Amino acid sequence: MIGIVLVVGTDDETAENIGAAIGYRAVALSAASVSAPSVSLLRGMDAAQLPGVMVFTDEVPFERSISMAAEVHAVRPDIVMVLVSNGEAPVLIEAMRAGIRDVASSLEDATFLSNLRATLDSQGGANAAGLAPSRPSQPVDFTSRTITVLSPKGGVGKTNISVNLAVALAEQSPMDVVLVDLDLMFGDVSTVLDLHPTHTLEDAFKAGGRDSLLLKTFLTVHDRGFYVLCGAESPAANDNVSGADVAELIRQLQSQFRYVVVDTSAGLDDATLAALEVSHDAVVVTTMDMACLRSVRKAVELLGELTLLPASKYVAVNFADKQSGLRIKDVEAVIGLPVDIVLPRTPEVQAAANRGVPVLTVMKSGPFVKSIRSLAKRIFDRAREMESKPGHKRLEVA
Repeated sequence: MIGIVLVVGTDDETAENIGAAIGYRAVALSAASVSAPSVSLLRGMDAAQLPGVMVFTDEVPFERSISMAAEVHAVRPDIVMVLVSNGEAPVLIEAMRAGIRDVASSLEDATFLSNLRATLDSQGGANAAGLAPSRPSQPVDFTSRTITVLSPKGGVGKTNISVNLAVALAEQSPMDVVLVDLDLMFGDVSTVLDLHPTHTLEDAFKAGGRDSLLLKTFLTVHDRGFYVLCGAESPAANDNVSGADVAELIRQLQSQFRYVVVDTSAGLDDATLAALEVSHDAVVVTTMDMACLRSVRKAVELLGELTLLPASKYVAVNFADKQSGLRIKDVEAVIGLPVDIVLPRTPEVQAAANRGVPVLTVMKSGPFVKSIRSLAKRIFDRAREMESKPGHKRLEVA
């Protein structure tokens, strides 16, 4: 991308300061977001549209910087990569072998900033001319799976299920899971996870859902090993978002993550329908309340008529309580589908959410924990099954 430098291992404020100093746009990618060895810097990105310069700061472990630099160099050897380090000669030699061209002592170093500006100045003509990758694209060996959690009724615990499902999947695939808060008006995933995001869903939609590099910078990293695209602060922020925008955003995330977990708003709004259209699994949440059950049945019938309900679907009965006067077989009779998981009313679940802590991180056993992990395993096994099928095509970094 013309006139953009990617700074790996810093924050937005530092990147803005660098941009102001060199007269070009600098984009930050946090160290936490690339810390896991399984994270691919290129996954989901068009190699021809990568920034002309990448800077790896000393906030990123040296081995990770070398690994990412080698990955980029294999696809785009023309990209200038700089390492911020005070390492010894053998370390720097290893960096050069990985494709890193220069070493700086700090991000504030005047010589480094001057060289950065000169490099970007010199790249203007080549990038504008549409420089193509010098080597063929590399396959990314994974199959993405999108799981949409939905219900026609509010207050049924969708967000707690979504959050804990993301935790369970991340236990099996660290840093390969992203949780999307698709409640466009009143999303509260960040509250349930006690996150204070710098960027939100609003930023992702403003970017147009087409820039994979920028999209990665809008994600917040949770310390349990997954990413979160948090909901916007203002209920009016996403007023003009269309179903096509939602589908395009999810497709972008699918190109970068094995699992995309989508938490939706109550009902079947355009955003939820768009998410279902590109989903592989649906988790339909109900309670043992008759009004909720009847609404779920109507929603399932409607989605069936619209052919939007994925073949792989799971019915989750949340807040299950013997005092409701209903049994699970009664639930199945009303909604017309078998129940896959039963989540009992557990005070610890809400207490954990109020503290901003997923209950799976504080409870190792119990019916709720067991049911969520069982659901995650079924989704995980289904994904591996699809990958092992003959003729499976891997995604490509083009």
